[in-house]
Amino acid sequence: MNLVLDTNFSLLTWFKIWMVYLKEMRIKNLTPKVLLLVFLLVLHLLPIWIFTYFPTQDGSSHIYNSYVLKEYHKHTNYRLREIYSLNLLLFPNWSSQMIMTAFMHIVPPIICEKIVVSLSIGLLPLAFLYFLYGIDRRRMNFGLGLVGFIFSYNYLLHMGFYNFSLSLPMFFFSLGFWWRHKTRLTLPRLGILYLLLLLTYLSHFQSFLQLVVIMTCFAIYSHLYIVLTDTRPSKDSKINWKQVLSGLMPLVHFVGFMLPIYFIMLAYYLSSTVGYQQNHWQFTHLLEYFFNMKSMVYYSDKHIIVGQLVLVMLAIAFLLTVWDRIQRVIHRERDQPIWVSVIDGKEQFLLAAGGLTWLFFYVPWSVESGGGWINDRVHIYIFLVLIPFFTTNMHFYIRHTFTIVITLLTLYHFGLTAYAYYHLDRETSEMTTAVDKIEPHSTLTFRSSLWDGPAHRTSPYIGPIKYTSPFLHVPAFYCIGNGSVFLNNYEAELPYFPINYKTNPDRWIKSADYVLAWRMENHHDQPDLERSYERIHSGIAYSLYQRRKTDKAIAWQKQSFDQLLYDFQPAGAPHQANSITVEPNICYREHGYGWVTVSNRDGQYNNATEEFPNRDFVTDHFDGVFKIDLPNGPYQVKVQFASSPTPKPVRLNLIANGKKIISNQILPTQNELVSHSYTLEITDGQLTQIIYVKQEKRFESKWQWASCYIKRIED
Repeated sequence: MNLVLDTNFSLLTWFKIWMVYLKEMRIKNLTPKVLLLVFLLVLHLLPIWIFTYFPTQDGSSHIYNSYVLKEYHKHTNYRLREIYSLNLLLFPNWSSQMIMTAFMHIVPPIICEKIVVSLSIGLLPLAFLYFLYGIDRRRMNFGLGLVGFIFSYNYLLHMGFYNFSLSLPMFFFSLGFWWRHKTRLTLPRLGILYLLLLLTYLSHFQSFLQLVVIMTCFAIYSHLYIVLTDTRPSKDSKINWKQVLSGLMPLVHFVGFMLPIYFIMLAYYLSSTVGYQQNHWQFTHLLEYFFNMKSMVYYSDKHIIVGQLVLVMLAIAFLLTVWDRIQRVIHRERDQPIWVSVIDGKEQFLLAAGGLTWLFFYVPWSVESGGGWINDRVHIYIFLVLIPFFTTNMHFYIRHTFTIVITLLTLYHFGLTAYAYYHLDRETSEMTTAVDKIEPHSTLTFRSSLWDGPAHRTSPYIGPIKYTSPFLHVPAFYCIGNGSVFLNNYEAELPYFPINYKTNPDRWIKSADYVLAWRMENHHDQPDLERSYERIHSGIAYSLYQRRKTDKAIAWQKQSFDQLLYDFQPAGAPHQANSITVEPNICYREHGYGWVTVSNRDGQYNNATEEFPNRDFVTDHFDGVFKIDLPNGPYQVKVQFASSPTPKPVRLNLIANGKKIISNQILPTQNELVSHSYTLEITDGQLTQIIYVKQEKRFESKWQWASCYIKRIED
């Protein structure tokens, strides 16, 4: 199975694109700032594309579920359709799945993940600089703006929280766009703002919630600041209240066009968070997390020094800002109030950072409804939102010192990360060497001695991994591209993901077709593995087991293969002479026949007699899969279906060995049989027939299978 495109080709293509772009740019535009920005951007994207796998905790799970989302409509993927259901509500956790599902029609699944990660890492520093330039275009502190590169490689990204990672740049693009155009918000610009807000909502609700609240607070503060400064009375004049009310009208307009956004925010917040049990961190743990900048620490504590030095640089910038405002007070005009000298409108970013800091220490780490890592998500925003507050009135050498130091910290942070990527990619690649051994439409479960314990957080190459578990969901790769089901799919258990289990997966785990045992030094404590499975592959730290297949032949195999007749019926019903009865609960066994899918199939008599025994049938509204083991060769197959008891005709479909045999054949409502014949060449020893009906809106359509006649065609 080809999961990855030629990486070298991809890199070469990207290099050529950049060279053409740089050639076409005017030389005068290639300033040192632009060159540094391009260099850091390309550098930060390189590890994503030069290594096969991007080592995250949940990333492989997102790839797999995006694959399921793409393939679910195909009835040939009957196992996916049997175990999973679609959850297509527009909840705020969709962005990465939509992007990967769309690109899977063009490139392999693992490349789709690289695209999403590239967007997350590449767009954040660009969005942050866009945000800063929108606030103070002429005097923006470029060095502090480069902090976006450090935060692009963050803890939550390596947890595999792709939707939240995409929401970070959307947050700053949205806030920056609104800030630039808040005084001239025309209808087209309002449409763009709505689109940016919608994309933020579809990415992650917490970012959306913080964005809406901060935008509202900024709008209130900005308009009040303008009113207070423009309508400030002199000693001999009074307040012009008409002018004050006129100055507040833009705020009324803001609230007006934000009403739909407020409705969306409150509707989801009240439905998903209120009334659930909360889980809070201890205050000491929060303090340690805050000052060690744990939001940018993911593999080891080596990253802490980067965060602490960033915190030092921000503290220096804060002190310089305070000193600058003191100087304003000292050198102000005599008749100018102190507050006019101190307040310039940018202190709202300080207030926003303060509010986020309060949230960090107040909000729970998780709520029972499923939202988690809340403190971690808030922590990232605190420092990025604070940066516009810092003064831009710095000496030339101070500004360049900031640029140099932040760049060096970025490179060190990146170097630690790239080193870990190199070694983790080796182990992940080794762990997935047996993906081609999984038969299509199978089920796989994952076992380990300690679930998400030290065994998952240790690499023989880089040692203990302290904060993430990059191998936890790697087995999901075994089920990509073959229509198989990964039974440890945590996303399918949660209501805010597009793929959900139809029923409890435990019933499937007990009888899984494959078991991947990872870092289980003693397999003898797993008696079912020894009894029911055989080892088909062994790696350095894992073994792949397949359920044993029986060699016992079914009785009907002793008959002639010239012809076989299957009579689908309820238990105890009359059957045709020399036929094989197929009841609703007959499950497929190797070297035999039976239903592959498990559902609530039923049998009905429908006036069956000894003269017309095939008037009874097996029926269901879910997809039905019936498999027969046959010697290779050409066959003629005749199937019979009972007419529909519904008020309207039923549209019946049949797929045989991946080939569409019957397409939307209308079954009449009268009590009669409908027959269809076809020929087929069997090459893999099996005839797999998938029957399904197109579901109508007003009633539940059912297929009704009466019989199946198979005759071998002699050469």
